[in-house]
Amino acid sequence: MLSAETVDVKFGVTYALSEATVEAHEAQVTGLIGPNGAGKTTLFNVITGLQAPTRGRVTIDGEDVTNLKPHIRARKRVARTFQRLEVFGSLTARENILVACEIRNQWDSTSEDPRTVADEILDRVGLREVGNQPVDAMPTGLARLVELGRALAIRPKLLLLDEPGSGLDSSETLGLGQLLTELAEDGMAILLVEHDVELVMRISKEIYVLDFGRVIAHGTPGEVKDNADVQAAYLGAEVPA
Repeated sequence: MLSAETVDVKFGVTYALSEATVEAHEAQVTGLIGPNGAGKTTLFNVITGLQAPTRGRVTIDGEDVTNLKPHIRARKRVARTFQRLEVFGSLTARENILVACEIRNQWDSTSEDPRTVADEILDRVGLREVGNQPVDAMPTGLARLVELGRALAIRPKLLLLDEPGSGLDSSETLGLGQLLTELAEDGMAILLVEHDVELVMRISKEIYVLDFGRVIAHGTPGEVKDNADVQAAYLGAEVPA
């Protein structure tokens, strides 16, 4: 579903990404981890069109989208959430999702009732009971679920999540993991950036590890966990000489 090939992003003399290659496949969660400043959000920005790469190519569902604007990529069923929470704070949870449903109806040939879809999404992300609360009055964890629900409104084929577990307690994190697993089982390709390593290891089929803009490891959760470079760069372990 997604292939970001040998992506470079250079700011002045500094490379935020260097020859980064990442793929995400249908019907699975793919993890993307690494220390702060490793380039994870920059890669998300390249994939969604918010940042032009210095070099490299992005294909989605077999189509080269490297030079397409962000809204065109969204119409190709690419959705994302942000590390810094982006919601309409004065609107309720239901209204946030409804806005996205109504916008989708403007460009998508669908006969679905936006209000019905918004209610279905509220149920799916577990927010029906607080659907009429303003998002500004919600704790961060619930507000992140609102942002996730809004992303689901476009029926994405590819969903990019930037630290969706931030602000969630342990029970909410378990629920999030179950939800993402179910979305993947429905056929969605999910690329997940998350600092909760236990969550990533539990629900991801493959994991990529970024460090200083480079992919230093890729494999199954077990392979990544046992990788000496990952232990040194991400987990803080020392690699024997």
